[in-house]
Amino acid sequence: MTAASPSADLLLGEINAATEETVLCGAINRAQHAIAADRRSEVPALTAAWSAVLCHGVAAGLRLMPGSAEWTWFASGSVARREAVLGSDVETMVVLDDRISDGDKADLLRRAADVHALLERCGIYGDANGVMASRPRFCRRAASWSKGIEQWTAEPHRDRGVVMTGLMADSAGLPGAAGLAGDALRRQVASAASRNYPVRQAMLQDATAMRASVPSRLRVLTRNADSVDVKLAVMDPVVKIARWAALSSGSDALCTPARLDAAIDADVLDADDAVTLQGCFEWLLGFRWRTRAAGFLAGRPAADVVSLAELAPQERAALRSVAREVSGISRKLNFLASTSAYR
Repeated sequence: MTAASPSADLLLGEINAATEETVLCGAINRAQHAIAADRRSEVPALTAAWSAVLCHGVAAGLRLMPGSAEWTWFASGSVARREAVLGSDVETMVVLDDRISDGDKADLLRRAADVHALLERCGIYGDANGVMASRPRFCRRAASWSKGIEQWTAEPHRDRGVVMTGLMADSAGLPGAAGLAGDALRRQVASAASRNYPVRQAMLQDATAMRASVPSRLRVLTRNADSVDVKLAVMDPVVKIARWAALSSGSDALCTPARLDAAIDADVLDADDAVTLQGCFEWLLGFRWRTRAAGFLAGRPAADVVSLAELAPQERAALRSVAREVSGISRKLNFLASTSAYR
């Protein structure tokens, strides 16, 4: 953040000091407008600031709920990786103390649902795919999480093992008092993945299954294929490759650029390919942030589906170039995986 807008510490201070729902909602709203309007800070600093707002917002919502509990909340996904853009939802998970009874767990699930309901009223939405602490799958005792991590990494094609491993790899504890370290789940899954080749193989297959694709000029003209979901088609493959590469490197790095650095150090990825992916990620993050911020300030709903016709020619060309680079590296990794080069 810059001198032209409230500092990140001031924004978070207002959220942390909130003593009631209306105050919290106002603080989150002011933070969102301040960060969206910031034109001087670098995009990684803006996404990190917004991710911090979301994490502190969830922690504040949890604090405003009455009662105490032996539980530790974690965020996952782009928010935990400090790569959230405006409009990003929040994936949450909870580790319960092993001594908690089934009856107490049922009560905690209801309280988690109340937390998410409060947060939605403040503009922080739970994950559209259901990764929320209010669901039993993501609210478990510590022993159940540990058992699950071993099963998901050993048998990744069962019980959504690839998805669950990815969520654990992306996890980070929320700010504030907690019974577990913020990297507790991430360290466990990094250790389990290093011992289980099947999950690394499955995660690479998943990462390269979706080839980055942006409609060519010919397709736009002949098929009216003008729109593209930038996150699904181009960003997700980069994030997934970086996540797989970090786990294959034995690293519990969290943000995408750091994961690619770890892959270079461990010789898991070709250095040129890793640097190319870092450049692609930087451009995509900037593109998504600018698009979302402009839409937010104009009062439009957040969306990753863009019309190529509405992009400036240089942005359209850059997006196609990035997609080609990512697709080429995906094809290369897919071939290497078929030769067991990464065993």
